[in-house]
Amino acid sequence: MKKILLALFVMCSVLSFSEKVVKTTDIEVKGDITYEAGQNVPYTGVIENYDENGKLYARGEFKNGILNGSSKLFFPNGKLASEATFQNGKQVGVQKDYYENGKVKMEMNYKNGQRNGLAKAYDENGKVVTEFNIVNGQVEGLVKTYYPSGKIRTEENYKNGKRNGIAKAYDENGKVVQQATFKNDQEIK
Repeated sequence: MKKILLALFVMCSVLSFSEKVVKTTDIEVKGDITYEAGQNVPYTGVIENYDENGKLYARGEFKNGILNGSSKLFFPNGKLASEATFQNGKQVGVQKDYYENGKVKMEMNYKNGQRNGLAKAYDENGKVVTEFNIVNGQVEGLVKTYYPSGKIRTEENYKNGKRNGIAKAYDENGKVVQQATFKNDQEIK
């Protein structure tokens, strides 16, 4: 009797926690809400998109017809190209984009669907090439770019998405080789 109850419990658990998966060819979008084709109830589950060769290209989690949860894009070789998280249709948290070699290409923070926070871009070897801060979707503060050695290449100040203040370029030894001052993205002479 215990074995039968255990088997029923396991089956019920598996069935209740398994996600429904449909292809993009089997959905309908009405307004901003996604439905499984022929259904009147907004879709909850996973939607997958496949390329012309039948390889998985994208996978997203939906709740009540809205993107909610993990969203992933894939390279044709099946490796992860990008991953992001959505809450009620708005992107939140860190989005990571990858090179085909699996190394991180870009990290970008989102809050309520807008880019917000520290962002970093990397080369194919995993070294930081650019880092900057975003406030309400606009670049804000110091933007730094780096040489492959890790030394600073440039520094530029931004305010409301426009260059503002002193911008400097350095050689690989750290010596300033160029300097300019900007206001509202225009160089001041």
